[in-house]
Amino acid sequence: LHEKAFFLIGVAQRCLESTWVLYTEHRYHWDVRATGISLGVVGVTAAIVQGGLVRRIIPRLGERRSLTTGILITSVAFIAYALSPWGWLLYVILVFGSFAGIAGPAAQGLLSKAVPANEQGMLQGGIASINSITAIVGPPLATNLFGYFISPGAPFELPGAAFFAGSLLALGALVAARMTFKRIPA
Repeated sequence: LHEKAFFLIGVAQRCLESTWVLYTEHRYHWDVRATGISLGVVGVTAAIVQGGLVRRIIPRLGERRSLTTGILITSVAFIAYALSPWGWLLYVILVFGSFAGIAGPAAQGLLSKAVPANEQGMLQGGIASINSITAIVGPPLATNLFGYFISPGAPFELPGAAFFAGSLLALGALVAARMTFKRIPA
């Protein structure tokens, strides 16, 4: 799997993480309690998907389709977060979006199979490095987009701009992954 795909999906995820509280407070006037509940929903649904459903879904779909499906779910969920007219609807979208959690294990499986046993540590180190870089790049990108599109100087108000950007980044990751699929036999 191409490192560009990992980078792009990582930056997309950081867009969500770094603006969630800002976005929900600005758009839906959520307080600490409402935000905490939403993050609790994220934790519970992630545990259900990654702790139990992944081992059922990935063998049925296969790693490539699971990765593709997970990235598509990410992209759609990000657009849904940005467009949701009601705060309560975010909880429904969070449950749907949790199924994107199949992408990470599918990607790990694909990568692990593509690298010899004596290079697994190097692979994991490379993945960790890419994740570290996305943690540096993503938050400023997302918070600047959010800040600009809620400011008086913006051509229009679009508090979900970082989510739209995250959706585009996820689609870029999908393109990079699919290009890699073409070069590497199944």
